[in-house]
Amino acid sequence: MRVFVRTKSVLVTGLVTITATILSVAPPSATPHAAATSPHATSAHAASAHVAAGRSGGRSGELWLARLLAGSTSGGDAWRHLRVLDQIAARNGGVRATGTPGFEASARYAAQVLTAAGYRVHQQQVPYTDYRVDAESATVTAPAARQVRALVMRWSPVTPPGGLDAHLVVPRATTGDTAGCSAADYDGLPVAGSIVLVQRGSCGYTAQQRVAAGLGARAMLIYLSTPSPNNIYRLHAFNPQAFTIPVASVTQAQAEQLAQEAAQHQVRLRLDLRGHEVAGVTTNLFAETRGGSDDRTVMAGAHLDSVTEAPGINDNAAAAAALMATALRLAPHQDKVRHKVRFALWGAEELIDIGSNYYVRNLPPAERAKIALYLNFELIAAPNGVRFVLDGDASEQPPGTPPGPAGSQVVEKVFKDYFDRAGLPYESHDLRAVGSDHEPFMAAGIPVGGLNGGVLGVKTAAQAARFGGTAGQLYDPCYHQPCDTISNLDRRALDENVPAIAWAVGRFALDVSDLPAGGAQEQRP
Repeated sequence: MRVFVRTKSVLVTGLVTITATILSVAPPSATPHAAATSPHATSAHAASAHVAAGRSGGRSGELWLARLLAGSTSGGDAWRHLRVLDQIAARNGGVRATGTPGFEASARYAAQVLTAAGYRVHQQQVPYTDYRVDAESATVTAPAARQVRALVMRWSPVTPPGGLDAHLVVPRATTGDTAGCSAADYDGLPVAGSIVLVQRGSCGYTAQQRVAAGLGARAMLIYLSTPSPNNIYRLHAFNPQAFTIPVASVTQAQAEQLAQEAAQHQVRLRLDLRGHEVAGVTTNLFAETRGGSDDRTVMAGAHLDSVTEAPGINDNAAAAAALMATALRLAPHQDKVRHKVRFALWGAEELIDIGSNYYVRNLPPAERAKIALYLNFELIAAPNGVRFVLDGDASEQPPGTPPGPAGSQVVEKVFKDYFDRAGLPYESHDLRAVGSDHEPFMAAGIPVGGLNGGVLGVKTAAQAARFGGTAGQLYDPCYHQPCDTISNLDRRALDENVPAIAWAVGRFALDVSDLPAGGAQEQRP
């Protein structure tokens, strides 16, 4: 997921053993609830069992599969897959990013698990273009030499060979987070020939870079102000043509130290920020039920890749593992579904939805029209998270917020009804607030919905009272950080969210009668 944008049924047994080239670990046992669960697992399963026993108006006969899946699919099921994906990351340099052995091993593991469960599994080869970093160093050369950690912006212009040396300029403080958004913020400062240091402002870092470059700055360092001041986030130039000077990010703690020094005396830095374009091929992985008509196909997906700086276990192995767990519980019943179910594990989401965009763009119109809906899941076990349900009709968003495609409100209601019956809190979330793989489907007019646990937002006191956790801290302090390992996960959130995902898949696998039929209509932003 990105945020730097415009933001007890019987399981199939006998799963194959992963080859030594991936891990000396067999796929998870198919025994229901064999793995240890969190202290909250019992209460979470009591809630899902309560939902499974409930009724929903005249639709009761169509809900047997939803009840079965919600009552049998557990956070413990997902946890077994997460242990493997965490080990894959640990054995591959701490990352599972597109173009790395960690991603390839993750895809092989998922493919073997789903194939052994009896699904029709196929892989789609997806070409992509990425930005490979050649150098990213920042050195304070005066008044005293020291290193500063810097991450070059993806698609940033580069420094000259050997780097550049310049004095540091910090714009004057302004109201709120608008420093560097206006040329007036630099009045009287020697910006020409400098390296500018700014906090990411409300105007966006593209605009901040344009202002600094227009005043003659040679490079820009940028930081995000968060309750986790030692975090560092690699930024992405969404419109590379708009960037004319090299840009890199630093931590808030480093930035504040530099700013304090610059207020007392001249600070000079040497920056070496270089990278180049590379082409590659990644994989989208699909697993389809044998049964079910494909004229109203139900899709549920999550991205499998991490960023290049993190193992990506909450973002987004947790959601991928939840889908695998749901698929294994559904496997013995896949010939009984009315509508084909297609599980998708996407490649290159962190490179801006490349895998899902490629899939939707290359579907023939007739095949695209057969997709009844798409469910997307992100960061579902955030350690300080909030349960966000994607707001299909934008009814709980500010006036003027566009709704999702027709039918998205139905998907939203399925999740909200589930959580209401289970007695679990939730909040609505703007479909467009955080970028992920639902966006290409939404643009194609396909109904969308799903869950996420929050990204760079800060938990409010009201949210802490409703969901637990700590007010004033990030939903996930390890988002896009090396600490996003299995120890980062909230087992309670996993135990509560996995059955909800299973419920929605089971519900729509038998009944999409309340969703629009007859083809998608492209959405305009």
